[in-house]
Amino acid sequence: MKKTFAILFFIFHFLCFSQTIKKIDSINNISFEVKLEKASVLQDVFLTNALNSSKINYKLGEAESFSNLALVNYYQGNFKNDLLYSLKSITIFEKIGATEKLAIQYGELGYRMKKRNITKALYYLQKAKSISESNNYQKALLSIYNNYGVLKEIQLQYDSAFYFYYTGLFIKESQKDSIGIPYSLNNIAGLYVIKKQYDKAINLYDKSLKIRILKNDQVGIAENYSYLGDLYTNQKQNEKAIFNYKIALEKALKFKYLDLTQYCYEMLSKNYESINDKNAALINYKLFTIYKDSILNKDTNSKIAELDIKFETTKKEKQLLQQEIDAKNSRNKLIFVTALSFFIGLIGFLIYRQQKLKNKQLEQEFQLKTAISQIETQNKLHEQRLSISRDLHDNIGAQLTFVISSVDNLKFGNQIKEDKIVNQLTKISDFTKSTIIELRDTIWAMNSNEFTYEDLHTRILNFIEKAKSAKDSINFKFQISDDLKEIKFSSVIGINLYRTIQEAINNAIKYSDANTILVDVSKDNTKIKILIQDNGKGFDFETIDFGNGLYNMKKRIEEVNGTFDIQSKINDGTTITILLNQNQNS
Repeated sequence: MKKTFAILFFIFHFLCFSQTIKKIDSINNISFEVKLEKASVLQDVFLTNALNSSKINYKLGEAESFSNLALVNYYQGNFKNDLLYSLKSITIFEKIGATEKLAIQYGELGYRMKKRNITKALYYLQKAKSISESNNYQKALLSIYNNYGVLKEIQLQYDSAFYFYYTGLFIKESQKDSIGIPYSLNNIAGLYVIKKQYDKAINLYDKSLKIRILKNDQVGIAENYSYLGDLYTNQKQNEKAIFNYKIALEKALKFKYLDLTQYCYEMLSKNYESINDKNAALINYKLFTIYKDSILNKDTNSKIAELDIKFETTKKEKQLLQQEIDAKNSRNKLIFVTALSFFIGLIGFLIYRQQKLKNKQLEQEFQLKTAISQIETQNKLHEQRLSISRDLHDNIGAQLTFVISSVDNLKFGNQIKEDKIVNQLTKISDFTKSTIIELRDTIWAMNSNEFTYEDLHTRILNFIEKAKSAKDSINFKFQISDDLKEIKFSSVIGINLYRTIQEAINNAIKYSDANTILVDVSKDNTKIKILIQDNGKGFDFETIDFGNGLYNMKKRIEEVNGTFDIQSKINDGTTITILLNQNQNS
């Protein structure tokens, strides 16, 4: 009889356990649209799911619940909670050996951090890529290659971005991944927009939209219409852009996709401004500001939200424990229940303390691994820079020197007397010498960690001295404020700044017919202001055809988060103004 009772009890317990796991899994596997549309409600549901999973020691369910919590917090703009729950799920996936899910979670976290911390985003996605490639996880690589391409595009490494987008697309097509294929098509189309190959872009956008309409992927459809809005904005077809942004906005509002909502309002405002509808532009800009502030406020207050979640978690745990104790109290005497409650409380406290210490140790180990990985990456980058600079100096530098020597031997050894040939050989020799100087500047920048006030002062001064000797009819004025003596630039900012000033002076010498060129570097409140001014013939903005030189100067400054402005009038000279934030230079 006792054996029969024990068997029946075991079967009952097993069935309850199985039912609990099925319920947890069914909640974790609800559709993406539902997660997004019901994000605020689902936070409590996923949190309860995580607690229930922890209670029955179902670690996979707990990790997937934390992964879902991270996702809904991200789309609501709670970025700190996104990071917190992502790292919790990663810790559990790693602990239980679920390496494929671990790779996917690393990839998702890296992609979602792309606008907040590109260095961290690259680190997490590289972890995901390494795990997936070493284990040949094709399912994980479907999104990882695509997301890695997005980071490369953000870094303006378009060839690498194309490679990873197409590699990801090839895997998705081989796996018939109809959900993932549109993401790759849209990203490839975005690169074609950048290259102004609009026909190729719109074909890919249309193909992606058709797939998403067939799948009834409403969130994806919203994103696709926003991409079409971007395409038409780039082509200055503002009415078409507005039409597509409005469709995207309607769906973003329905699914409470805050990031896309604020983007649509911002782009609608810009397009209305372009067609001179100032009232509509203002209305949409105000709405953009409201949603932007909403996301910022949520990010700012995320610590309070985290404390609230912890409080609610503790309260729910106590309620569950109390229900169990009450059920046992009804079947036992008061003294037995009191003793048992004390014993359970003591054991619970010891387990809680041990788990807390273990979690703290895991967190410290994770931080240590991260720090070691960053140091190793920095060392490898430094070694690569040294290797490249040696190759440039030993190979390219030597070859350029050989060219100069060969030209001189050809000119003087053969006693060439024809002026035209001599002049051409001289130009080749001078250009090669100039290239060697620029190569040395580049090698110096690669091997330097910073660019000081003295470096900037010396290099500009040396360049101006050379310019004086080449064009003695021009009066050069160079002044740099003593307030900037303590300023230091990164080598990237310093060399970009120097090259821009160099190009501006060269343009003034070649085209302005000026007799005075001024270079003034000064402090303007919290910014550094660089002024390159000439008193030459100037030009008309509406008739002049700007070449690559001006575009390259503007791009160099914008790449280091500065602003570039040029003003000119006929017979009134030209003024170029560059502004840099001081706090990014030190």
